[in-house]
Amino acid sequence: STKRTIYYLLFSSMTSPSLTIGTALLAFSPTLTLLFLIILPKPQLTILSVVAAFAYLLSAFGSSLIWLIFNAIFQFTNRNQENSIGALLALTVPSVLMQWFVRMQFVKLYFGVEDVIRKSVAKHEAEESMDVTTNNTTNNTTGTQQQQQQHAETNALQLQLNDLSCSLASGTGYALLHTLFLFGTLLASESHESNNYYGNLQTAQGYYGGGGGSTGHGGTLYQNSCSSSMPSLVNGALVGCMFSILDVVFMMLTFFGMRRRQQYYYYQQHRGGGGAAGSSSPIVRPPPPRSSSLVQLLRDGLSFCNRNGINDTIQGGNAALGLVIISHLMASLALAPNGIMEENGCLISLPCLAAVVVFVVGLFWRGVKGHFLPVDQRERIQELRLSGVDDGRMMMMGG
Repeated sequence: STKRTIYYLLFSSMTSPSLTIGTALLAFSPTLTLLFLIILPKPQLTILSVVAAFAYLLSAFGSSLIWLIFNAIFQFTNRNQENSIGALLALTVPSVLMQWFVRMQFVKLYFGVEDVIRKSVAKHEAEESMDVTTNNTTNNTTGTQQQQQQHAETNALQLQLNDLSCSLASGTGYALLHTLFLFGTLLASESHESNNYYGNLQTAQGYYGGGGGSTGHGGTLYQNSCSSSMPSLVNGALVGCMFSILDVVFMMLTFFGMRRRQQYYYYQQHRGGGGAAGSSSPIVRPPPPRSSSLVQLLRDGLSFCNRNGINDTIQGGNAALGLVIISHLMASLALAPNGIMEENGCLISLPCLAAVVVFVVGLFWRGVKGHFLPVDQRERIQELRLSGVDDGRMMMMGG
């Protein structure tokens, strides 16, 4: 109502700065924590995080194009009549599928770059090894010491380019830009409408033109579905915070799934399927997956767990990718009451979204605990531990 809006306008200046700062800290707290504690100290991870943010930008662009097409179709078929359910599905489903596809292509591109880097480092070390062998044939002690130094580049690279650290960095960059779109645009919209009151504020003679502005100059923005519960900034901050957690988990599941689809036979030989760890038997390059259809991915995603979590197989990789689609769709649809219901929609959406976050994090922990990293990376980390490498970075190595 107009009276309540004017009341917010009169008294928001006392609380609006703290509201703005507090909600911003809430929305960006997961991503900024990972960014400053883990990613920024390592240049490689910082670059990867920036590229992942660009990947989200591409997915948002693709989703927007699909939405424009679907929206035009709905308006034409419904003769410009509003259809909330149809609009919701037209916006949610293509967006989820587009983000899922872009994540997979991003991880696939990363694997290609990683392979090139590792081959380059290995080639360089092989050349160094030949030089050391030639120059130190008469001095075994010096030769041994130099041979140990030859692997320093690979070891240092392994401390950076492992699936745990890189998936965290990628997920953080992706989530940071996603949160900026979710919460930052809301904050900018509210600030833009900050002086939208028309009339005499002292006598409350006039009307409020809509919007708000938690900047000390205007009223606090409330949306219709949550007008009696909380300001839109609080609602948006909670949604942004929970989706940032989901984005990081989704990216980690994508790394896990794509790696298993890529290296199935390697795991078969190293986890009881054809050879012990450290076996010198040749590793066969895995063939294409049994089926890469969306139906197969969803089917594996619904039945992915055994007693030991997600299997290190092609089907296990499909399960992880299918779980991303299913859980992302659940999280998006959980926000439907917030946009459709006229009153207290946020009181339904926020608990449902929180339940999805707990559900996804729990399944992720149960599914990949103890074997998130591929076998070759775990063996290299174990080698580093036995050699006495301990500079506080082992936390990033998955154990």
